Order: sequence, then C-alpha cells, then structure tokens
Amino acid sequence: MKKLIGIILFSTMLISASANDFLQKAERAYDSKKYKEAIENYESLIKDGFQSHELYYNLGNAYYRDNQIGKAIYNYELARKLEPNDEDVRINLSKASAKTIDKIDAKENFFISAVKSNILSSFSTKTWAWFSIYSIILFCVCIYLFVSANNRPLKRTAFLLALCFTFAFFITYFLGYSALNAKSNNKFAIILNREAKIYNEPTLTASSKFVLHEGTKIRLVENNGDWALIKLDNGNEGWIKKLEIGII
Repeated sequence: MKKLIGIILFSTMLISASANDFLQKAERAYDSKKYKEAIENYESLIKDGFQSHELYYNLGNAYYRDNQIGKAIYNYELARKLEPNDEDVRINLSKASAKTIDKIDAKENFFISAVKSNILSSFSTKTWAWFSIYSIILFCVCIYLFVSANNRPLKRTAFLLALCFTFAFFITYFLGYSALNAKSNNKFAIILNREAKIYNEPTLTASSKFVLHEGTKIRLVENNGDWALIKLDNGNEGWIKKLEIGII
C-alpha cells in the first residue's frame, strides 16, 4: 500500500517545481509498476532534503517490489524511526525481514529482548516524557482531592488513584529514560549489499571473519574512516565498509 505524501512533504517547506515533478513521476512510476524509476525519483526527493515517514515507507515499498530487500528494510526502519506507531510500516518491515537470509541467535533471551525492544520503541522519547508529565499532574489533582474532600469514599478513591499515578510516573519515567539511553548509545545499521564480508581489521588485506547478507540488522560499535566496527546479537564482531551499510 502506497501512502500519499505530497501535502505532508511540502506543507512546511517551499514547493519547488523540480521537487513536485519528482514526486509526481515517482507516484506515476510506482502505480505503473516501474519500480526502478519510482526509486530514482523518491531518492531524488531525499537528496533534495525532503523527508517524512510516508516518503521512506513508499521508497521501501518500491525497493521491496524491485526485490532489493536490504534497501527496503533500511527505508522501513527510517520510516519507523520517524513514526514508531505506524502499523503499515510495522507490517511491511516484518514481511521484508522474514525474507532475510541471516538468522542470528541472540545471547539475551529472545522473549525478554523482543518485549524490551517492542516496549521501548512503542512511543517516541517525547511521548514517554509527556506520559510522565501527565502522571504527575493527575497525581497532584488526586492529592488535592484527598486533602480537600470531606467525603470519605472520595478521599479513599483519590488516595488509591494517587498511588496508581505515582506508580505510572516511575514506570513511564524509567521507560522514557531507557528509550533515550538506547537511542543515544545504540546505533544500528542495515546491510544493503546482497553479500558483505566482515573483516578482522579495517583493511581489505585483512582476513575475512564471516559473511552477512542484505537486510541483516547490525549494531555499530566504532567508526574508523570508511570502516565501521559492528557487533551482532550473538556477540560476533568485525569490520565492514560503510558503503555496504545504511545507518539508521
């Protein structure tokens, strides 16, 4: 499913004739199943500085239809980064990820890892912050009712609600802090090439440790010029050329 992006793309920016032309060409090409042409025009929009989760989503769809799974997953991830709660993005990302070759066993318990990842990515850090603020406000309202009310059942209800909102504040604050920490300290990337060699050292003369395939999600540990040190969920590390990955 393709999303309409024209209004969102240009509502806050000056509409240029060339940008509008790229958008119209991309949408016509996609509807005509000319996916390579659609990709070219969507990419031109991004190079011109336009971005929205709809744009990345549509570009991901075009790559997916063109059987470029790595680049499809990369753009779905960019779309999810901008709009974590978009159901279409989540579904298509799941479909594309199911087609990847590499199946990496995580050191951490899979269930725990999946639950933690899903919870933290359910909302943006800004949204978690607002949840904490609302909890504090409602807590204050309940305390006011508890102090000022003469009705005993109302006092009891206000007190119980105050306890609930206190608990909600600490939970949302912890989740928001964890999401912010994960966002700041964890950088991820997607393998874009059909096949990418991972080396012992950041040089082509070094020996190859293992091979990864398009669409595999990796954690970035360190940058060294044109190279990046990456780490997999199973603990394996190695160096890869930056040209072969898309950083989320």
